[in-house]
Amino acid sequence: MAKGFSATTIKSWFQYRCERKVRYELSSDSELAGIPITKDEREQSWAILGERFEDDVVAGLGTAVLRPGRDERVLPEGLSAAFLGGSRRERYAAQVNLLPGRLPDFLRDTGLFLNRNITDLIRRDSSEVRPGMTDLTIIDVKATRRATPFHKTQVAFYAKVLDEVLTEMGLTNVRVGDYGEIWRIADKEAAASGRHEPERFALAPYRRLVDDFCTNTLPGIAAKRLSREIDETFFHVYFKCEQCSYLEHCRRSISNALPATVRDVSAVAGLSHEAKRLLNRNSITSVFDLAQAEGLSRSAGLGWSLSRRAGTLVTRAKAAAAESILRTEDEHTYLMPSRVDSALLLSVDHDPVDDRIAALGYSRVENGHPVRASKVRVPKSGSLDHEREVLIEVLSELIADLTQIDAHNRAVAEGGLDAEPIYAHIFLYEPSEAINVQAAIGRHLDSAAIRTGLLDLVRLFPPEDVVPEPEFRGIHHLPATALRSVFEQLYALPVAVAYDLRQVTQAVRAADPYHPGPAFERPFSSLLSIEVIRTLRENPSKAQSLDAICADVVARMNAMAGLIGWLLERNREASATGNALLRLAKRPFRFQTTFNPLSAVDLDLLMACEILENRAGLLEALVGLARPFRRRRDAGRCFANLRYDRDFRGPKGSRRIIFRIPKESQLADLSVSDMDLILHDDSPDLRLNPALWGQIACRIVQPDFGLSDDEICIEIDNQVTRSQEYRALLDRVRVGGWFVDKAFFDVNTQRAAAFVNYLGT
Repeated sequence: MAKGFSATTIKSWFQYRCERKVRYELSSDSELAGIPITKDEREQSWAILGERFEDDVVAGLGTAVLRPGRDERVLPEGLSAAFLGGSRRERYAAQVNLLPGRLPDFLRDTGLFLNRNITDLIRRDSSEVRPGMTDLTIIDVKATRRATPFHKTQVAFYAKVLDEVLTEMGLTNVRVGDYGEIWRIADKEAAASGRHEPERFALAPYRRLVDDFCTNTLPGIAAKRLSREIDETFFHVYFKCEQCSYLEHCRRSISNALPATVRDVSAVAGLSHEAKRLLNRNSITSVFDLAQAEGLSRSAGLGWSLSRRAGTLVTRAKAAAAESILRTEDEHTYLMPSRVDSALLLSVDHDPVDDRIAALGYSRVENGHPVRASKVRVPKSGSLDHEREVLIEVLSELIADLTQIDAHNRAVAEGGLDAEPIYAHIFLYEPSEAINVQAAIGRHLDSAAIRTGLLDLVRLFPPEDVVPEPEFRGIHHLPATALRSVFEQLYALPVAVAYDLRQVTQAVRAADPYHPGPAFERPFSSLLSIEVIRTLRENPSKAQSLDAICADVVARMNAMAGLIGWLLERNREASATGNALLRLAKRPFRFQTTFNPLSAVDLDLLMACEILENRAGLLEALVGLARPFRRRRDAGRCFANLRYDRDFRGPKGSRRIIFRIPKESQLADLSVSDMDLILHDDSPDLRLNPALWGQIACRIVQPDFGLSDDEICIEIDNQVTRSQEYRALLDRVRVGGWFVDKAFFDVNTQRAAAFVNYLGT
């Protein structure tokens, strides 16, 4: 049976890269129903928004656009031909159906026919480079914030079909222009405004992508057998699938109700499409197969990315197969402190269409319980004014709590209060939530209330156009922890995706697991879905109530508190064995008041940048050193498992040691030019303590005699050989247990800071 093909299928491919989705879209509804394949036919609010935005944009063109009649969905064929041929006065035509009378050449021998392809707009212009010629520009109107490559490939396909139509019409003085356009939501405007921003792009690169797909990929997909008994299509279930109409059909293959031997490998969190393809080529198709794939990283043909992550994926598969929690290779994390007296929880939901905060929640938790009722607010609309009101109302409570904690700790430090200092820390669940708070603050820096009342919040989450407060970007004042990142680094959980707070809290049996209502449950995230957000904006009568939305936000923050308690308890258990999990060293909370990022002079900015660069470099080094030695070695930053061979005296009382390098470490990217090397036995308490690096510092040297390929010469200064840590190393290191790592060395910051201070005097 012939299969229909259109620009929508092109867009689907370049958006999802899903063979199954394309094959299903090539089939009729009756074919799919006979298999059966379930398809979600519900009209979604974001689709309604797209149609409304397009209508508003086209209406804004007035009489300059040729449109279908009131009861017509597409422009009649006669009017379309008249417009393309130049016999109409309008500059634009809307809803033109591009459907040549004969099968286009690029579909011959594929078994496919062309469905109708309806363009949003086509514009006629006199050619700038070819006198007497008319250029046609294809315009796609999208209710989105940015034009993506898959939007542009859709326009390129329209151009390809329009070429066929013009050839068929015999129009020699009309051509498709070299550029296409995406008209998207205007910057700093809500979708309801109807204002658009045009993005112009060269068609040629996207034409080549479409040509390659139609020639080399599409025929193979169309030939895949699909019936009640067999489905040859390749698929992968992951977060991009959330808006796919076939998601429920595909999710059956990763259901926990299936045994691990038949549960599709897509159920392992963190896999990409390409990673699954490579695993399938290595006969790894199920969760069980991957769980048994020890040594996967050494398999040929996996590619660098999959080889690097193979150990983590195998561990996650084992956790899923056994339905248990396992530790990853990472022994520690610098993403969370080990002591939290006051946990300040933020929940940030974002509307990607209006680019505004959709809901904002705050809760202060101590000893596992909220100090007071959580504060949750939902903006009344997508306007900047309503977003600013919510930011000020909710985040003012956060600043008030931080102010109280700062006053307490200041009194303790000055001796005016006989009490323990308070260790406070901000938590979110997703890293994207911190980014969205940062962006929201940046949208309102023209507000006096934001600049003054929330100045300390600007320091905590500095927008991109504000120089960051360095003290809050360093290891002692890291502003916030994203809990999902901590779990992904330390644990392999029996969940399909760690983005989902519901799955994570239930897997760890947290004190207060998250149980979302049916309207709020999502397969790949716990934040408010675009469906909930846009229905609230587009069709309030059918939307979830504000009380229900607020209750969901509160439930998420309560669940976060349970996860924090769970992590702190696991850290206490690990610390009892001398191997703490949480390594972020934080002092009792104090506001930084020496630097105002909104009124800084040039020298302030220079000093802030110098300190920020130093702190960022140190934190990056610590994060790298916290990884298991195999990952440090494979990244080229570590000589691992060196074997002592011999030593001899060097210049100025130094000691030179010849080590034998095992084969696995011989490709390390360390050389005589590195000034930040440390010699150790892989003890985390040694390699992760910058205060001790000076006692184990070393450098690579080239002696005055030749070395074999498996030898390296390390030089240690006289003061290092006399240090307590180095002598302790000599007593405890085992055979083949020496390591050389890149740490962090910054020769400039102290000198630059001193110079800046001198200039300021």
